[in-house]
Amino acid sequence: MAWMLVATSDTPIPSNRIPARAYENLNGFTYSSYPGPISHEPEEDLSEPTTAALDAHRRAQYVLTQKDRPIPTFEQMQQEVVNGDTVSSIKQRIVDLHEQHISDMQRLYTWHAEEYHDEAFNHYLAKDDLQYPADGENNPVLKESYAELETIYEDRGSLSMQMQWDDDIERMRHSYLLLLNDLHLKLKKQEEADEDARKRREADFPISIEDYNTKSKEIQRRAARFLMLNDPALQEKMLTQYGWASRQVKPLQEIFQKNDAFKADVITQVLGDVQDPRMR
Repeated sequence: MAWMLVATSDTPIPSNRIPARAYENLNGFTYSSYPGPISHEPEEDLSEPTTAALDAHRRAQYVLTQKDRPIPTFEQMQQEVVNGDTVSSIKQRIVDLHEQHISDMQRLYTWHAEEYHDEAFNHYLAKDDLQYPADGENNPVLKESYAELETIYEDRGSLSMQMQWDDDIERMRHSYLLLLNDLHLKLKKQEEADEDARKRREADFPISIEDYNTKSKEIQRRAARFLMLNDPALQEKMLTQYGWASRQVKPLQEIFQKNDAFKADVITQVLGDVQDPRMR
């Protein structure tokens, strides 16, 4: 039980607030923020485990017994590196993470329930009713001593354990949200990269009739205008304007010169794009 002092009185007021463990045995200060001069580090008492050590051991036991994970084979890890991240793989990792988080929370709640059951049973055994004074006991000293024992028993509630449970849940949820946020950032970045790559592929000069037919109407018009040009200077201007390379355009140029049907389609498309001035 912690104690508080108010400005109007020097009488300590009892409080159920549990002192922060960072200030344990340090007069209300952490070692790094202690205002007075310190010539040496405080000696650590290793005769009994500290509360922090017990908590660390408790969390380690949970990880070892409850958070078991199958270890992937070397081939699986190598294949994951080779494949790299894709939009579909990242989305699947988000789904897997969500399912794993639900499973971890269920395990955590089960573990807390087992802890509560053990603590409640030990709490029950800690009180020996046979040691209490009989009814009608008039010895004030004896009655007071047993009243103090009863107070200690009642004060040993599950508050400390409840705080540990809250910490466990918040720690697990925080870890989950960190991973989830990282995956969503990766997903957004990958989607943007894929869209940029798609736009670059879409803007590339077609290399075959099939490729030409799959392009958007705008890219078809650009390619058709280029194929109809006979002026090298104008061709060079279009190459520079749209970022095409000479080696990219040669395959379709050769097809355009040899395939009369394709040439007719290109000419028809170009003429169809020319508007009658009287219709403007």
